[in-house]
Amino acid sequence: MVKPKFKETIPVFFVNNEIHIGEEDGIAGIIEDPNGSIKYLISLIDGENTIEDIIEKVILKYPYITSEDINSALGSLDAENYLEDNAKRPKIMGEYEIERYKANLNYFSLFTSLNDSKFDIQEKIMNTNVALLGVGGLGSQILYHLAGLGFHNINILDFDTLELSNFNRQLLYSEENINELKTELAKKRISKFNPNVNLNMTNKRIECADDVMNHIKDSDFVICVADKPTMHIQDWVNEAVVKLRKPLVSGGVLNTRGRFYSIIPGKTGCVECHKKTLMDSDQSVNEELNNMNQVNFQRNNAAISSNVAMLAGAMVNELLGLVTGISEPRSLGRMIEIDYLTYQTYAISEWEKQDSCPVCQSIYSK
Repeated sequence: MVKPKFKETIPVFFVNNEIHIGEEDGIAGIIEDPNGSIKYLISLIDGENTIEDIIEKVILKYPYITSEDINSALGSLDAENYLEDNAKRPKIMGEYEIERYKANLNYFSLFTSLNDSKFDIQEKIMNTNVALLGVGGLGSQILYHLAGLGFHNINILDFDTLELSNFNRQLLYSEENINELKTELAKKRISKFNPNVNLNMTNKRIECADDVMNHIKDSDFVICVADKPTMHIQDWVNEAVVKLRKPLVSGGVLNTRGRFYSIIPGKTGCVECHKKTLMDSDQSVNEELNNMNQVNFQRNNAAISSNVAMLAGAMVNELLGLVTGISEPRSLGRMIEIDYLTYQTYAISEWEKQDSCPVCQSIYSK
């Protein structure tokens, strides 16, 4: 039996003969209530009464109001995403998880109706296995976000040791651990921050697509923020995720801008499709890539923590959309750029699947 209640994030105010629901611009609503019947109806939407209870009690006090009127009112409130079903309970979460992820649940409730469950969203996250390539400046902040959201299964790959120059943006670590492996330090810190997270660590430099495939094969989703070697890492990761059909979110910091994209193999074009799209529109792109390869170009860091945090948050939100479906990722088959100086985000390129893409053909040749 459905027991509707107003969501924890939706306050209700009674002002004279008006009912104000919500406080967020564009979401809040005002309802005229000259005779008090709506106020009474709302007082019954407390998570204890079923819809049948509410109908019976309202009609008893206001006989001229019909059950159709009440169902219509409840439907309108539900359509505005004001209500949730207090009878819904989690399938695997206990009281500890409900309290730890309380604010998560309040947020996820914003995307549910009476037919949905905020607990299902959190439990989906807890059961999802994510591979994270790189726990440097961007990856260490992404890891914190993943642990806070409740991703309990994370596979990390990195090879680097901690350096003094890392600390302006790598907030996961401490100076006392300089020269130690980042993977081991990340495991220690995250285990204290959220002991529910099962971290599988791999200390390895990526040298080919097979290295990536071996690491991500048991994961459901992949985040790549590894940036070395600059001219090869994206191609290797792309080949691996396409062959294994793993959705990918990838990005990096580029001086005063951050860039990220996401792909779903078989649904969107891949990185190779993106390259072909750019080359078809601008022949100089191929020449530029060849020149960068010839000089063995390696990008140097120019990043501050606050900028890295913006990009990390955007990328994790894109993953959240892919995992839970609460929002459509903006970056699917698109390169999104964040301008750190203006805080604007925009697509700088987008692409479709290319029929002649040699990487995507690995999906259809099976």
